[in-house]
Amino acid sequence: MSIERLKGIMKTKGYVYVILGVLCEIYYVGTIIFGGIVTFAWFYLGIGILLITLGLKARKNKKEYMLLRPGKIKNMVKICFSLGLVSVVIIEGLIIQSAIVKDKGKSDYLMILGAGIRGEVPSTALFQRLYASLEYIKINPNIKIVVSGGRGSGESITEAEAMKRFLIKHGVSKDNIIKEERSTNTFENMKFTTHILKKTNKGEKIEVTIVTNNFHMFRAKFLAQRQGLKVYGYPAPLHPMLVPTCFAREYLAVINSFIFDR
Repeated sequence: MSIERLKGIMKTKGYVYVILGVLCEIYYVGTIIFGGIVTFAWFYLGIGILLITLGLKARKNKKEYMLLRPGKIKNMVKICFSLGLVSVVIIEGLIIQSAIVKDKGKSDYLMILGAGIRGEVPSTALFQRLYASLEYIKINPNIKIVVSGGRGSGESITEAEAMKRFLIKHGVSKDNIIKEERSTNTFENMKFTTHILKKTNKGEKIEVTIVTNNFHMFRAKFLAQRQGLKVYGYPAPLHPMLVPTCFAREYLAVINSFIFDR
């Protein structure tokens, strides 16, 4: 390969990296604007900076540009990358499958998971969960409802209380609503809610339909199953701007929950 052609390839790669990096930065800003459950947006910020840096520092010499030299280390990196890619495909496949299946059949309880509030106002993600819950309640109007979520930073009331107020405002009887106000994460949602339900359903197999955003459904269901619940899902949609962030973050969250949330 001629030197001039090699220079052209390196410059083209540099431009591609810079463009991809800028797109990552734009997406990062978009997630901040639309808000919601965005705890993984920093990933795109970091990737954007890395891509832009690589693009700007594209070398003229291919040998100098290579990050890894041929050899055992490079082969190990390739193997690790391949294994990681397989795990991404499998886990994301399970996440997507749970995200698109809606169980409309009747169960003993409807469980709505909290997703953050600002003061007393539900976040965008929580509003989506609440409106999906109203859809399910229309199908099964007499179902008992568990609203699960404690009080976090910047929240004037618990997420459970905010959800209860929303449901009552939209015609749901307060007598049908049970509050769980201690939980701060998905594992605690399931653990504390199960404790409440088992007090009134001793010795029975409890059937629960979970409402949460689509990307979150797979993890919510398997954590509920670990608590001994028979679980169905009624996933709520997610703002399109948040799809890359939430589905990427959930891959890591599933691995973390599988290992530690017991």
